[in-house]
Amino acid sequence: MNRQPGLFFMYLFVGFVVLFTGSQTALAQVKEGTLWREAVISELDVDFGGTGFHARWRFHRCGCGDLQVQVEQTAPDSVVTGELLMVGGQALLARGFEQQDTDIEPLIQAPSLMLQLAYQLLSSVQPEGPSVLSEKQFWDESEKTLDFKLNTGLATGIFAAPWGVKGSGWTSDTDHQRFELQFQFANPMPDNPEARDSITLSGDLDFRKQAFPYDESTDLGGWRIQWISVNDLESEPVPAGLTLKTLRQQVRDL
Repeated sequence: MNRQPGLFFMYLFVGFVVLFTGSQTALAQVKEGTLWREAVISELDVDFGGTGFHARWRFHRCGCGDLQVQVEQTAPDSVVTGELLMVGGQALLARGFEQQDTDIEPLIQAPSLMLQLAYQLLSSVQPEGPSVLSEKQFWDESEKTLDFKLNTGLATGIFAAPWGVKGSGWTSDTDHQRFELQFQFANPMPDNPEARDSITLSGDLDFRKQAFPYDESTDLGGWRIQWISVNDLESEPVPAGLTLKTLRQQVRDL
């Protein structure tokens, strides 16, 4: 189900590793042709241009198609923390969010939009992908006429042209790919048609295959679940005894 972002984001939208041993050292490389969005674990920090909004998310992508997201979002008057689990792109689970609404779909909109923003910006400044970050690179790109558009399947966003991105990327001591980006875009106001806004993104990408945090026998008690693939507007407590294996089968049977 595709929705526009909630109030938090409406404000903002106005306007792999293959190891090999050499003769001297052991190095790690991302396979040539790997896409930025293929990171297994993506850690993303986002600061929203001096508005007081800041977010830190950690995404773990399973080869089975599931996605775990650890959430920490800070606004001037609140802090939101919790955990999300998307199963097969159809069932969304949430836990740990205080005073969460029964509709939990908005909780995944901000993380998914900003992750897609990061991946698309990285693809724009370095289209060859993460495998070429053998040395630190510095990037500077701009676009004068075409808006920057996002569509995650859950939410959409548009950043008006002209926009530009500056930043850098490198391989860390832990063989992860790291980046820092400043994204500026037009945000015209009635009293200032030339106004611009910015978002700063920094992150750590790990492309190595690794075990998903939850195995199939995991009891999902304590989570709330919402079937977004059938346009459910409210979540409900996970039924007693439901395991991740059973839920995955239910998703496949839809």
